[in-house]
Amino acid sequence: MMKNKLLLLLSVVMILIGWGCGGPPPPPPCPLSCESQHLYFVVYNDTACPGNYVTLCVNGFIYAARDCHSNCNITLVERQFLNVALTADPSTVYLPSPPASINISGQSFSQTYAMPMVEYFDDYGYFLGSALATYVSGDGTVLTVPAPNLSAVYSGAYLVRVTNKTGQGYYAEVVGGATIYGWGRDRPDSDGDGWYDDEDCYPYDYSRWDCNDPGCINNHIECNVY
Repeated sequence: MMKNKLLLLLSVVMILIGWGCGGPPPPPPCPLSCESQHLYFVVYNDTACPGNYVTLCVNGFIYAARDCHSNCNITLVERQFLNVALTADPSTVYLPSPPASINISGQSFSQTYAMPMVEYFDDYGYFLGSALATYVSGDGTVLTVPAPNLSAVYSGAYLVRVTNKTGQGYYAEVVGGATIYGWGRDRPDSDGDGWYDDEDCYPYDYSRWDCNDPGCINNHIECNVY
C-alpha cells in the first residue's frame, strides 16, 4: 500500500516538473481542412471568444488556435476574388476639399445580403477606412459610397476595394478595385534631405535621417513611423 502511494506521489511530482511554473501545456491547435493557396476567414463561432482573422491555406490545412474555451468550434469561410476592373468617379480628388461621395462602376455589385462594403487603402497598403454603399444599381454595375476621411492623408494613389456580403454572413466576395489619385497635400520634408518627415528620425536635421549612428538610442534601426 505504501509503495502505491509513493508511486502516485512520484507521478504527480513528475507531472508538475514537466509542466514547470507555467502550468499545463497549451492544447494543440485545430487542424482545419482547406484548399491550398486560398484565403479564408477563420471564424470563432462562440461569440464569447472573439478573434476572427484572415489567413492563407498552406498544404491543405489551417492550424487555428483553439477558442477561449479550448474548443475547435471554428468555421472556415473562403474569400472569393472576382478580379473585376473597376473605375471610380471622380478618379482624381483634391484632398483639402474632397467630395462627399464616390461613384464606382464595374459589374457584379450585389446587395442581396447587404450593401457592398468599400474599403480604402493607401499605396503602402495601409487601411484608411471603410463604408457601406448607399446605392447599388439594379444591374449591379454602379454603386455610390461615402468618401472616407482624407484629412490626414497625403498626395498619391489610393486603392478602393469593393466586397460583397455572401450568404454565409461575411464580406467574403471581393469584386475588385479601382484607383483614386489624391493631390493638394504633399508629404513634408522639412530638412530637405530627401526623406519625408514621417519616415525621418531627424526631420529637422538634413545630415541624418536614420538611427544608424553612435549617438542614437535605437542604434542600427531605421525610422519608419508611417
